[in-house]
Amino acid sequence: MKPRTYVLSVPIVGVLAAALLAGCAGDPDRDGCDISSLGTTPISLAAAVIPSRLVAGSLTTDGQQIVASCTDGTCRWGAAGGAYETVSETGYAAITSDLTLVARKVGCSDIALVEVDGDEEVQRLEGLPNPKVTDASPVGEIAFSPDGRLVAGAGLEGDLIIWSVEDGDEVASTDLDNGIGSISFSPDGDLVAVASGDSVSVLDADSGDEVGTVAAAGGADPVWSPDGRWIAGVTTSGSPTIWDAKTFKAVESLPGFDAAAIAFSPDSRSLAAASNGGDGPNVDETRLQLWAPRALGGAGGTRDVTRTAPTGSNVIFSPDGTTLYTASTEAGVAAWDVATGKAAGQFDQPPMSQ
Repeated sequence: MKPRTYVLSVPIVGVLAAALLAGCAGDPDRDGCDISSLGTTPISLAAAVIPSRLVAGSLTTDGQQIVASCTDGTCRWGAAGGAYETVSETGYAAITSDLTLVARKVGCSDIALVEVDGDEEVQRLEGLPNPKVTDASPVGEIAFSPDGRLVAGAGLEGDLIIWSVEDGDEVASTDLDNGIGSISFSPDGDLVAVASGDSVSVLDADSGDEVGTVAAAGGADPVWSPDGRWIAGVTTSGSPTIWDAKTFKAVESLPGFDAAAIAFSPDSRSLAAASNGGDGPNVDETRLQLWAPRALGGAGGTRDVTRTAPTGSNVIFSPDGTTLYTASTEAGVAAWDVATGKAAGQFDQPPMSQ
């Protein structure tokens, strides 16, 4: 893979904001790199970054605790609500499902694996291109496999590497020739779905070879059903859609709902969708909705959970399926009872970034 040269443009502003909260840290003594721009006028981060409380996409839970990368670093709450504690003064870009190990962007193009408790670096992953960029890490998306065995990292224009967590060795690599929007491993860790442009490439995790594609747009990150049979994402119109994970054919869509995020229930039979809150006659303004697709054995209908979730929220289920958690950059974390749609637990919010 050849290094590329990047200049700062308006779309990069979102990357800059995420980098600050996700723990991007320079290490010039170790890496000896130069992240100055080539032929461009640097943009002040203070002017470019929109104030936020946390990285909405970092929200995760094991049923007992909730963790997110926030303005104070890595924040953790009890799942029932209450005050947050700062686990680390540095945020993260990805976290293992057992909430014990995080991945951070460090140096010029490296990824550090760091223990949550103790904040000790246990592995340094190298190999992504080291282009010259302005005020940001050249590392893009990062994701762990559900079993914590593998971790995947992307460069800014399509380079993807999968490493072994245990020894830091490279397992597979590929170049998708386009910016990568998200990375998601299948439940068994054998496959990885990579959103790039207006499609999602499904790759073999051990070789990096493409085994299929689905025509999904950016917006809501694609997610796997817990049973591994389905991939859910959104079409170019924003409609939540389900694809068969073997044939990669669309089996059902939910028109008229502009989704910012989607999540499978633990039993793989229904989905939660959080709305972008767009306007227009074909956009459902419901902020958070449950969908029971016929393809998954449901009745095909939807049910409102709440119309008050902040616009553009991320959404995840609790492991027992009884609670939905939402997170937004401005409002922080909230919990919703799936059965009643009522608020479930009050969460102290991290301060807004300045």
